Amino acid sequence: MLISTPLMAESEPSLSLTTEQHSSLGLVTQTALQVTQFPSANFPAEAMIPLKTIRTLSSPLSGIMAALNVVHGPIEKGQILAEIDSPDLLVLQSDLLATVADFKVANSELKRAKQLGRSGVSSAKNLQQASAQVNKLSAVRAQQKRALLMAGMAEDSLNKLLTTQTLQSPTLQITSPIDGQLYDLQVRLGERVNQNQPLFSLGETDPIVLVVRVPVSFSEQLKEGQTAMIPALNKQGIIEHIDPAVDSLTQSVDVHVKVENSAHTIRPGQLFELHFLMNANGKDQQALYQVPSNAISQFDGKTVVFTQVNNSIQPLEITVKNITDQTLYFSVQQVSTEGLSIFVKGSTAIRSAFEAAESNKDKG
Repeated sequence: MLISTPLMAESEPSLSLTTEQHSSLGLVTQTALQVTQFPSANFPAEAMIPLKTIRTLSSPLSGIMAALNVVHGPIEKGQILAEIDSPDLLVLQSDLLATVADFKVANSELKRAKQLGRSGVSSAKNLQQASAQVNKLSAVRAQQKRALLMAGMAEDSLNKLLTTQTLQSPTLQITSPIDGQLYDLQVRLGERVNQNQPLFSLGETDPIVLVVRVPVSFSEQLKEGQTAMIPALNKQGIIEHIDPAVDSLTQSVDVHVKVENSAHTIRPGQLFELHFLMNANGKDQQALYQVPSNAISQFDGKTVVFTQVNNSIQPLEITVKNITDQTLYFSVQQVSTEGLSIFVKGSTAIRSAFEAAESNKDKG
C-alpha cells in the first residue's frame, strides 16, 4: 500500500514508500555530482588554416622551373618544394668572386700604404683612401653573400664557391620555412618564371583552426579563451576569436577555435562536431548537477527529478542545461551541501505512485 505523507508546502508534494515497495518498484538512488561546467549543444565545425599563417612563396630570381617536388598537401620545414635553374644565380656568384678578387687587391694596397706610411714615403691621405676602399669592398662582399643566401643558395655551396673560387650550380632550391600545407600552385614544370613571381601558397597547420557558426544569441554566452571539446578526436581547443560580423540571412556568427595539431591528424576542410564547455552561473544562486539522463521526468506539468529527502520522495523542479551521452546536466536553486540524492531508476513508477496517492486522497 502506498502511503502519502503531508505536503511540506503546497508546491512540494512528498511520498513515502516502504522498503519493500522500494525494492519491488526497482528504485535506485544516486548522489548527483555537482559540477562547474556543462557541455553545450553540438555544432558543426570545419578545419581551416589560420589566416595569419598563410603566406606566398615567390621566385627569388628569374629562371626555369626545373622541378616541382610538391604540388599540394602536407609539407615539413626545410623540405625542398621546387628547383629553379637560374642564370641570374651565376651572375650573382660571378659578382661575388669579382668583389673577393678586388678585396684582395685592395687589402694588399692597404698593407703597402701602411708600410710606406711608416717609412714616410706615403701620405696619410693615401692610407685613408686605401683603408676606405677595403672597408667598402668588405661591405659589398657581405651584402653579396647575404643576397646569395636569400636567393636560396645553400650555405655549404656558398662556402665552396669562396673556397674554390669556382662557380657552383645555377639551381635554386625553394625550401619550406614551416610545417604546414601547400596549395594554390601557380606555375608549371618547365615554365619560365620572373623574379618575385608567386609560385604557390602555404600555411601552418599546427595549431589549426576550427570554424564554428553559432546563433548570435548563443555567441553572447561565449568568450575568448573558453574551452571547446571535439569528441571524435578526444581533443580540446580554445576559442581564439569571435567574429563581430553577423550573417544577415542566418543571424549567426563565426567562432574560431584553435586546436593543437602536431600529429597533423586534422586536415584543412575536414568536418567535425564540437561543443563548448559552459560555466555555471553563480550570480543567481543556481547549482549545477550531473546525473544519468533517465532520472528526468515530468510531474504536474514541470520538468523534475525525484529526490530522496530523509524517508520521503519529493519532486524537484529543474532547469535542463543539456542531455548528452546519456547524461543530464541541470541546475536548481542551491541546496544543502550534504548532497542531492536522485532517483536514477524507477522515475516512471514514482510518478505513478504519486498519481495513485493523489487519487486515493481525492476519494477520501
